[in-house]
Amino acid sequence: MTDKRSWLLGRWEPGDESYAVVFEISNTGRGLKVRAFNKNDGEEYVVSKIKWKGNALNFETSVPSNKWRTKNSLRPISKSKLIQELTFWEPWKKVASLK
Repeated sequence: MTDKRSWLLGRWEPGDESYAVVFEISNTGRGLKVRAFNKNDGEEYVVSKIKWKGNALNFETSVPSNKWRTKNSLRPISKSKLIQELTFWEPWKKVASLK
């Protein structure tokens, strides 16, 4: 790989060390593979829908213990830095009706 996809290969952690998620990105020969896990307790996340979209790697994760789901977009800006756009889904409940 000679494009920015190759910059993503390796182990990534957030700059804010209070977050425990780790992404390991490797090349399978047929595309990129993402492993996601919690570095504090070792819980493996389920990763799906991995796709390179021109300038960003997109994928979804699901955390088995709490069913938390995220959509991730990782855009490499150098060989050692990336920007993550994160979308997450969480259930809400109505607590009052307004007139």
